[in-house]
Amino acid sequence: MNKKIIIVLLISLVFFGFTSNSQTVINTESNLNKIDSTFHLFIDGMGDYKKGNLDFFMIKSNLTIGSRVKEKNLLRLTFSNNYQKFNGNPFKNAISGQMRHNYFYNVEKHHSIFSFIQIGKSMRSLIDRRFLVGGGVRKRITPSKNTGYFDIAIGAFYENESYPSYKFQEVEFIPKTYNNLRLTLNVFTRLKFNTHWNLVTVMYSQWKSNRLKNYRIFFDTTLNYIISKKATIFLKFNARVQSEPYIPFIANETDTLLGFRVSI
Repeated sequence: MNKKIIIVLLISLVFFGFTSNSQTVINTESNLNKIDSTFHLFIDGMGDYKKGNLDFFMIKSNLTIGSRVKEKNLLRLTFSNNYQKFNGNPFKNAISGQMRHNYFYNVEKHHSIFSFIQIGKSMRSLIDRRFLVGGGVRKRITPSKNTGYFDIAIGAFYENESYPSYKFQEVEFIPKTYNNLRLTLNVFTRLKFNTHWNLVTVMYSQWKSNRLKNYRIFFDTTLNYIISKKATIFLKFNARVQSEPYIPFIANETDTLLGFRVSI
């Protein structure tokens, strides 16, 4: 096996060895245009370390395997983790996995039907288990050009979430399991500035079907600098908003990260 491949695989094993737990949303949009008829492996690595009156350590990584089959089928398998320590104590420990399939019923216009299945858990969000399965339709609004695209997707998914008991401000919360049907409206954009720079933005909105006041909105934008066909540096900002979170004090979260992506 090629030495470079061995090194990359070892790095990915180190990243995923830090945790055993889930991000709510897995975003693979930055890799979408690079997946053709061949097998592709993408590895993203991000980190942060601060030491002083407050000590903070964070490492975040994504691994995506993707391939196109007979032009009309796009398959992606993604694993994601986020591990954080605050003053020496684990603060966030999350891992999730997702399998996604897009069937392009109109290849020229990039219109597709998608389906996915996802499972994970999160220490910070007190999620013992989160299981999703769903699908929908994605359509390209703007003509496909080298400068970028604008896509909209609508769909639905079944959600099963399990939460443990916990205590907050002298109030005890009992273990709960939720089974929901959520409706989704998602937006995907990519803007190419030149051969090296592009901006990829994704917005996911998830609405409880029988209570639209219960919603979650996820926003992720990534500025990519392409060093070569196999290496990219990126700056990522993401945010999450929940109208009715299970844990009151983490209704909103934001992250800004600098990372490095390897493509095989």
